[in-house]
Amino acid sequence: MGKEVKRRQKRKEDKKRIVISNLPFEVWSYKENPNRHYCGNQIKTSKYTVLSFIPKNIFEQLHRFANLYFLGIVGLNFVPVANAFQPEVGVIPICIILAVTAIKDAWEDLRRCKSDKVINNQECLIYSR
Repeated sequence: MGKEVKRRQKRKEDKKRIVISNLPFEVWSYKENPNRHYCGNQIKTSKYTVLSFIPKNIFEQLHRFANLYFLGIVGLNFVPVANAFQPEVGVIPICIILAVTAIKDAWEDLRRCKSDKVINNQECLIYSR
């Protein structure tokens, strides 16, 4: 029992976080800054970056049942026994749906990114003794 109590206390001590505020910039360098190990308070609500937009967006869209249905129809049209019409024609609806949804997602993410910049650049009050 005693060992378990000591382990719990040690875990609590490991989780403690001490943030020192109002350090004058002239007093410390980056290596001496006690707060350097902690994340900042910058807000980021956007989902995508420029490089991750296409793969993440396609991954998210293909998890929707309707898009999987259209993709299944396209796949069946490329099988000669089961095709109902030209296989190339079956690709058009899924491409249009994916493109329109991608444009909508990009627009929403751009708006979130702009909103984040506005919030992150607002002036704030700093506690001073």
